[in-house]
Amino acid sequence: MKKLLTILAAAMLAVSASAQDRIAVVDMDKLFNEYHKKKIADIELKRQAETYKKYADELGASLEKFQQEFKALRDDSLNIALSDVERENKRLSAQDKYRQMKEKEEELKSYSIEKQNMLKGKYDEVRERLVAEIKAVVGKAAGEAGYGIVLDKSGRTSNQISSVVHCSAEIDITDAVLKKLNPDESRPAGNGKEEKQEQQNKEQAK
Repeated sequence: MKKLLTILAAAMLAVSASAQDRIAVVDMDKLFNEYHKKKIADIELKRQAETYKKYADELGASLEKFQQEFKALRDDSLNIALSDVERENKRLSAQDKYRQMKEKEEELKSYSIEKQNMLKGKYDEVRERLVAEIKAVVGKAAGEAGYGIVLDKSGRTSNQISSVVHCSAEIDITDAVLKKLNPDESRPAGNGKEEKQEQQNKEQAK
């Protein structure tokens, strides 16, 4: 009896070890880029970037105006057809305009750097959060399928070669994970989603 229990225990440990050693693969690039929350985040980031660009364009237009005014004043200050007093006034005005122009250049430069850093920080924050969510779903899907290890086949070595040189389709759980990440896209048509969106579009158009 004792010997039988020992054999059964060894068999159970072997099965457990076998499950822990089972390897699956996923394409993290595909999961990240096709995750519906990533698409939403991209839209928001793009909208924010466009807002920043609009103001930067306004600063750029203002700078261009200063540059044109400075050039005109500078040229007038060298115009021998004008009196000495007029040329001196133009020279002083050109100096003042040059100062305004340089201030506007610095404002545009500082604004662009600040907003670029803000967008990058926001992207990094969103990416870190979404990757954590994806990894959690990958872990759950792997556990349900009996896999103890999951490799990212979209990864690259230092030689820019896929870190997973070959794998069979049976152990690729990318699509299964994607269905869990985007459950609404897996539902059959006719669930009212299109009608609801159409109604929202009509209300926004009013």
